[in-house]
Amino acid sequence: MKIAIVVAGLIVVAIAALVAIQPDFLKPASLANVKKSDILGFSPGMTSEETSKVITQRRYRCRQLRDTYTLECAVDGAKVTIDSDAVDARHPIWRVHAELTNPGPQDAAVKSISDQFNAQPTKDAREGWIWIVGRGLRLSYDGAALTLVDEAEEARRGKDGSRR
Repeated sequence: MKIAIVVAGLIVVAIAALVAIQPDFLKPASLANVKKSDILGFSPGMTSEETSKVITQRRYRCRQLRDTYTLECAVDGAKVTIDSDAVDARHPIWRVHAELTNPGPQDAAVKSISDQFNAQPTKDAREGWIWIVGRGLRLSYDGAALTLVDEAEEARRGKDGSRR
């Protein structure tokens, strides 16, 4: 019995040491390369219920625009606009747009964004810098604002020619 307790203790200590040396050890392989796919806690695909939880937990100040499923929030010196699907009963987010008040030098911001989202950017003449993050999400940065969009939903909306 005592030997089993000692062996169990040694296993726990060995796992704790391994996690201390390499924190990604316990993450599933599917999440190993993904660092981030949200802007200030908001991500395309989140339902209105999940969005409300983020707002409440983080104590963000938000207001819903009249007769729309768009929220405007003041968060950490940024004006964040969250567009949700009006037709779907769960009202999932399809776009998050954050206007930054003091973005700093563009090169430093691009490097920081690349590190946070674990993705390499491409340069686009219209949108500035673009990253593909998460599953089907496109992040763009034009030097003053970040926009995170569900590409499939944006393409569908473009094809329909309306915002539902």
